[in-house]
Amino acid sequence: MAYGSEFIPTEIRKKTAERMIVISWDNGDKFEYTMEYLRVACPCAGCCGHHPSEAKLIDGKQDVTVVSIEPIGHYAIKLKFSDDHDTGVYSWETLYELGKKQEEKWSGYLSDLDGAGKKRKSNIIPIKAI
Repeated sequence: MAYGSEFIPTEIRKKTAERMIVISWDNGDKFEYTMEYLRVACPCAGCCGHHPSEAKLIDGKQDVTVVSIEPIGHYAIKLKFSDDHDTGVYSWETLYELGKKQEEKWSGYLSDLDGAGKKRKSNIIPIKAI
């Protein structure tokens, strides 16, 4: 166990042309994450706030890409996005949960967008477990 995380990635691969990050985990799970999904789910205080009531609804990120992936110790990565956002530290625990619950989280995000009167170019769920 690495710093409280039950699962540890064995490989993190960026697929820029497909706008995907693929993470393989030590328990055999493997998830594809769209860069948009990772951007709108950013765990930083600027996006999530310090309390759930302070969370921002991030939209308009369908074309965002990950510019760089920086390891943070043995417990997380920091992603820099093409929109210059780079304050989110994604712990292994956060990344695994985003992968495991991605359909539920993405559906919730689409509902939140709809409730705010905002739209995406497409509402197809662009993520899946592989």
